[in-house]
Amino acid sequence: LDEAKHFSLLVSRLSALSCPYGSLPIHAGLWESATETAHSLRSRLAIIHLVHEARGLDVNPATIARFDRMGDMESVDVLTIIHADEIPHVTGAHRWFTWVCKDEGVDPVQTFREEVKVHFSGALKGPFNESDREKAGLTRDFYEDLRGELKDGPQADVKPINVTEEAQVAVGQAIT
Repeated sequence: LDEAKHFSLLVSRLSALSCPYGSLPIHAGLWESATETAHSLRSRLAIIHLVHEARGLDVNPATIARFDRMGDMESVDVLTIIHADEIPHVTGAHRWFTWVCKDEGVDPVQTFREEVKVHFSGALKGPFNESDREKAGLTRDFYEDLRGELKDGPQADVKPINVTEEAQVAVGQAIT
């Protein structure tokens, strides 16, 4: 339910900024990872939740700060709600991942690192929000110096989209 809530909050905010969902290009990394890990709960927990959702813990505070500097408090409020929800999401995934590993008799840290190598492409990029990751149970030994070796698959180092100057002006006008 939280993910549906997040989507609804973002769609509503984009609409208020005269930028309907689908107007800007996006990458399909999350969907590609879901497809890549469809065969295994352990793989799904590792990649979707402990890579992708944990990345949200890393980038959300800086994104929130950017909107705050621009005076867009509505976007700050939306992203603050989403960020607060991500900590328990990652915590729950870590708990379940650890349980699955214990049930299978394998080390959670080593197994996570193996899952990333097999089912992810590219480096897990910092900077890492170590404080929120640790709140969720992810210590540095899980994610530091880790690179996925999957060819032509989900990537953490997707380049950010370039928003045209026209779109920036339109969004800026909608904010003011």
